[in-house]
Amino acid sequence: MSGLHPLVERILERREIPDRNAFLNPSYTARHDPFLMKDMDVAVERILRAVQSGERIAVWHDYDCDGIPGGALLADFFLAVRYPVRMHVPERSHGYGLNTETIEQLRDEGISLIITVDCGITDVAEVAAASGMGVDVIVTDHHLPQAELPKAVAVVNAHRANDTYPFKELCGTGVAFKLVEALIQRDKEQFNILNYPEGKEKWLLDLVALATVADMVQLTGENRALVHYGLKVVRKGRRPGLKAIFELDRIPVETVTEDDLAFSVAPKINASSRMESPTLAFELLSTRSIERARELAKKLTKLNQARKIEGMRVAKEVKRRIELLPNLGDVIVLGNSTWRPSLLGIAATSVVETYGKTVCLWGKEGNLIKGSCRSNGAVNIVELMLHAQNTFKDFGGHEMSGGFSLTDEQVLLFQENLELAFMRLVPKEQVLENRNDMIDGLLTIAEANEVAYHALRDLAPFGQGNRKPLFRIESTRVEKLFRFGASSEHARMLLSDDSGRSLEAISFFVSRQPFRDTLELVSLGDVIDVEGSIEQSFFRGSKEIRFRLDHLAFTL
Repeated sequence: MSGLHPLVERILERREIPDRNAFLNPSYTARHDPFLMKDMDVAVERILRAVQSGERIAVWHDYDCDGIPGGALLADFFLAVRYPVRMHVPERSHGYGLNTETIEQLRDEGISLIITVDCGITDVAEVAAASGMGVDVIVTDHHLPQAELPKAVAVVNAHRANDTYPFKELCGTGVAFKLVEALIQRDKEQFNILNYPEGKEKWLLDLVALATVADMVQLTGENRALVHYGLKVVRKGRRPGLKAIFELDRIPVETVTEDDLAFSVAPKINASSRMESPTLAFELLSTRSIERARELAKKLTKLNQARKIEGMRVAKEVKRRIELLPNLGDVIVLGNSTWRPSLLGIAATSVVETYGKTVCLWGKEGNLIKGSCRSNGAVNIVELMLHAQNTFKDFGGHEMSGGFSLTDEQVLLFQENLELAFMRLVPKEQVLENRNDMIDGLLTIAEANEVAYHALRDLAPFGQGNRKPLFRIESTRVEKLFRFGASSEHARMLLSDDSGRSLEAISFFVSRQPFRDTLELVSLGDVIDVEGSIEQSFFRGSKEIRFRLDHLAFTL
C-alpha cells in the first residue's frame, strides 16, 4: 500500500502485519459462517419452530456489560420480527447464571424455551432441572467450558471441544449476534416466518462493539471487523441510550472511539447491577425514548460515581493491609467479610496497577463468600483457577479477570493453593519482554499532531491483541507540572523541545509503581524521556492533541 503516514508504515512493519489492506480496511463480508459453530443449527431450528408454533420464549442474560448488551440485542431482534419474548434480567444478588427457582417461575408463566446470553456453560444442574420441568434450554456463551457440559438442547460456544468455528474470541454478545445471523439465514432458506428486513442486523453492531470492548476480548480477527463497523453504527447516534451518555459526558457522537465505549459507557452499565439493579442498564440500551434515555443516563452516572468512591475506599483499605505484609508472593490474596463483592473488581484492578501482582479479593454477600481476580498478565486467570479448582465452590471468567465463590472452609487454604497453582503455570513470554520491545518507535513533539492522530486511527480499534501505539519522546524539557483531582491523583505537564515546540502530557490515576515514584522526583526544567500514546481530547468542548503518559525516565 502507498500513501500511508510514516508512523503507520513504521508500526505495520514493526508488528509484522501480514495483510495490510485487510487490517486497515476490515471487510464486513469476511465474517465466518455462524453454522460452523457446534450446535448452531440445532439452536436455530429449535427457536424457529418455537416461533412457528407460538411457544413462549425467555431470554436470560448476564448482568454485566457483555450480558446486558447481548440481552438488548436479542430484545431488539425479536421486537423487529414482532415476536414477544420474556426478557429475564437477573439481579446480581441472585448469583451468576441460571437458578432453579427462577426457572420454575418462568415455567409457571408458560415459558417452554430459555435462551441464555453470556452464561449457562457451567450450569449443569440448573439445565437438568429445567429439562425435568419440561423447559428446553439453549445455551449461548463464550466462557470456557468445564469438563461436563450442560445437557441443553443446544450449547453454542466456540470453546467447546472439537468446535470448528475458526475464531474463538467472540464475547457473549458476539455469540448472540452470530445466533441472529444464523436465524435470519435459516429462516430465508426454510421457514419464511420472520420477515426480517435484509441487512437490518447491521444496526445491532453498536451493541456488539460495546460488549466486545467492555469484555476485553481480543480485538483481532472477526472481532476487529465487528467493532470497526459497530463504531460506525454508534457514530450514527441512532440508539438513544448511547447518545444520552455521550451527551452527558460531552463526547461528540460522530467521533466516538473504542476508548469512549470502554471508559464512558461500560462503567455506567456495570454500575447498574453493582449499585442498584441491572434493569436500569437494560432499559437504557433498549429504550426508544431519548427523554427516558437521558433520565436513565443521569441516574447511571450518579450510580457510577458512587461505585467509584466506594470501590476506591475498598482499594485504599486493601493497599493499607498490603503495606503491612512482610513480603508479597506471586499472588496477592486478601478478604474481609465487610467488603462488598460487587466492588472488588475495581479494587483488584487498582491493586494490580499499583503493585504489578496478580490479585484475588473476597468479601461476603449474605452467607456467600464471593470475590474477583485480576491478572497482571503473567497468568491466565481461568487457568490459574483450574489449577486450584478444589479451592473454589464455583468460578469462571476470562484470561485477565474472573470471579469466584468459596465456602468458609476453602478460605483457609485459598492463598496457599493459588500460590501453588501459580508456580505450576508458566508465565507468558510477552510479560518477560523488555520494555523497549513494546515501544513502536521514537517520536518528536513536532510529529505529535492532529494529522498523526487521525492517521494512527486507521490502526484502530485498539485493545487486547492490538494495543494502542506506544512512542518514546526523548530529551524533552518540563515547562509546567501540576497535580489535580480530589486527591491529586492525576498529573499534567507541558513538555517542550529545543525549537520551542510544546506538547501537553497527561496521566490519570497516578498510582502505579515505579511510574509514581519517578514522577515524584520530576521538577520544572528537568530533561526527561517520556513514553505514551497520542490522543485527542474534547475537554470542555475544546479539541486538542495531547500525549497520554505511560512511563517516564530521566535523560542520562
